[in-house]
Amino acid sequence: MSEVLLQQIERLAADAKTKSTQLHKGETMIEIEQSQLKNFITRLVNQIKIRHLSTITGLDLGQNIGIIYHFWRDRNTIHLKTFVPKTKPTTVSIVDIIPGAILYEMEIHDMLGVMFVGNPWMDKKLLLPDNWPDDLPPPLLKNVKPADIRKRLGLEVEKK
Repeated sequence: MSEVLLQQIERLAADAKTKSTQLHKGETMIEIEQSQLKNFITRLVNQIKIRHLSTITGLDLGQNIGIIYHFWRDRNTIHLKTFVPKTKPTTVSIVDIIPGAILYEMEIHDMLGVMFVGNPWMDKKLLLPDNWPDDLPPPLLKNVKPADIRKRLGLEVEKK
């Protein structure tokens, strides 16, 4: 990562009272509280001019769901990591800052059940069928068994 870019990111992280860790050359991980997320991304985009969101990753981590925003600029990757509790899997949407985030947020909503407040498509499905039952849990949660989903949807195949 260029020294200037790294210094800008470290200053931004310090302002947000969070820390940045250089994983490899050109790759930085920043863990941030939910309350700081939207402001931090706004500043990342407007002040440091990091506008390319490569993807958003969602992970079932047991008690929490991890959400990692992967940004890229000039051969440098910035991973912005935050957590939401499984008991209330809700966070802010960033589609008003980065419109392309809409599909990534929808994917995490479908697969892990995270609600992105402010995303206008949270009532639609992206990867799941439109008739996915509301009482059926998101399929990528660790406590969900694929066999239970198949049975509930009437897709159980009898073995001969």
